[in-house]
Amino acid sequence: MMRSAMSMLELIFAIVIMGIAVMSLPLILTQVQTNNAFALQQEAILAAKTKIGDILTYEWDDNSYDVTAQRSFVLYTTNGDPELDCNATTNRRIGHINADYRRKCSVTGATTSAIGDIGADGGDLDDIDDFNGQATTITATLEGAGTLDYVFTALTLTPTITYASDTATYSNTPLNNFTFNPNNANVRTNIKTIAVTASGGNQNITLRTFSCNIGESSLLPSRPYL
Repeated sequence: MMRSAMSMLELIFAIVIMGIAVMSLPLILTQVQTNNAFALQQEAILAAKTKIGDILTYEWDDNSYDVTAQRSFVLYTTNGDPELDCNATTNRRIGHINADYRRKCSVTGATTSAIGDIGADGGDLDDIDDFNGQATTITATLEGAGTLDYVFTALTLTPTITYASDTATYSNTPLNNFTFNPNNANVRTNIKTIAVTASGGNQNITLRTFSCNIGESSLLPSRPYL
């Protein structure tokens, strides 16, 4: 036998299901907004992290690289931890191995750049200081290459480079006291702070890392096979 209408029970079930769906809608919208905000946050963090990684590939200071020796050296500094001072006779600091091709201080006595020189030595982008204040904007569309996988329509990355305090006090223990200030902009030390702020939409995230005045070891000369 065919029915031309629904029963009262079926109608009640339909109303209940529709009510549950309507009541769940605000929760669904809230969850979608939360997921979008998290995606934007992760995108900003990844972009800032990538920028920091790029900056760290450059020389620690404009004076670090010696063209004649074709390697980077530890620089002399005026306000750094005195235990890390370079010995002008041996061109080494405490902890350096007295051997060829190992890390050592500048043979020319080169010093760290003055704080006023950070980001102001010609803008040639040959050391991490040159990125100070050099903001770049990432857009969702790349000219000639279609659309990038970005949620942001525009994300601005602003690096800030400063010296960081590295004052330490030594006693009978390896390290008795260490005063650290990541933004010690008035003196030259052995540590530089690299901060990148990612801003766009409602995001304003700053990531920081540190780079130290440690020079580099040079490669051993090639030897013929026996």
